[in-house]
Amino acid sequence: MNGLYYKTLVALMWVALPITALSYWRNWDRLPTRMAVHFDANWQPNGYTSREGALELGLGIMVFMLVVSTVGLLIAHALKPAAAWPLLVLFYVVIGFVWFGNHSIVEWNLNPPPAHSELMGPSSPAVRDSSGPRFLTLHS
Repeated sequence: MNGLYYKTLVALMWVALPITALSYWRNWDRLPTRMAVHFDANWQPNGYTSREGALELGLGIMVFMLVVSTVGLLIAHALKPAAAWPLLVLFYVVIGFVWFGNHSIVEWNLNPPPAHSELMGPSSPAVRDSSGPRFLTLHS
């Protein structure tokens, strides 16, 4: 009976995949065609991809982690049952972080933060300008 609970909990981890896909599907029309998917330490985007690329990347990482977790958990349960339960908790935390990363990327792209902070001001070089690239002009 203990093994049945364990295998059920391992299988329940896979619910994270359709939940992640549902997040993209529900917001697909509102997501920008160029999505930020990588951020620096200041939460400024520094890596972009298409909507389709973001979906493939997010679901691909989720599937990879779920497969690794499932295989690792079933092997641990068969070889070292005492270590299997703590490992299950660890992998739930890992899958939770992957889900949160996907969720955060979708939310960030739906609601990007303001272009500048009050501390930096509107003349800061960090201000995003959506009107296109600006070139250095010399004033006479």
